[in-house]
Amino acid sequence: MAFASSIVTYGRAKGIVTATAMATEMGAIANMLEQQDDSETPLKKKLNSAGKILTFVGLIICAAIFSIGLLYGRPLLPQFLVAISLDISIIPEGLPATASIVMVLGVKRMSKKNALIKKLPAVETLGNATVICTDKTGTLTLNKMTVTELAFAENFSTNKTTKIKDLTSDKISKELILAALLRNDASYNAKNNELIGDPTEGALLSLSKKAGLSVNQLRKMYPRIKEQAFDSERKLMTTVHLINKEKNRLH
Repeated sequence: MAFASSIVTYGRAKGIVTATAMATEMGAIANMLEQQDDSETPLKKKLNSAGKILTFVGLIICAAIFSIGLLYGRPLLPQFLVAISLDISIIPEGLPATASIVMVLGVKRMSKKNALIKKLPAVETLGNATVICTDKTGTLTLNKMTVTELAFAENFSTNKTTKIKDLTSDKISKELILAALLRNDASYNAKNNELIGDPTEGALLSLSKKAGLSVNQLRKMYPRIKEQAFDSERKLMTTVHLINKEKNRLH
């Protein structure tokens, strides 16, 4: 079973669509995200916890003041009002506003460093992060394989490779690049001209394009009539193409 948004890197197959849209596994994940309740931030949890503690302490003090007043024979109603006033004054009403102001100041400081925050609780949650994992792909690398050197028969005797910039248009180089093009399942996207397929085969296809070979034209000129897919035991892929009306095997 192949799931939606999966990327096929190599191989050949025919598939039957069994579900679309929200009926797929990706749709089920999207549905779970929509139904997920907003979780409380660490600061909100701490404020709630502090509020409960202050309320509990206030009730104890309220009961103590009221009991002391009864022992001294004070009137019940005034004594009750004093106890309630003390209980209410224990809880700081400006605490939520103070917390919001602090987070706003954090957003302002981050905006000066070109970091935009959409929601205030995100600032407080980010402040509690201890480990940040980042991906360097796209910054230090391009996530793209490129052929930089080739090895021909003469290279094995000299123990040196031939760089792409030093590549000549001799027969050996053309045959090697042609073999890399024909025994290749990668292709270019017609819309944005991006490579589709295995990264290694994509690098070989880009090499053929740099060498001035027409991918589509040569594949039509030398059609593939048989293939033996790559496997870990053989460590190679074998294809048979029709060249000049004769079957020639290219590895």
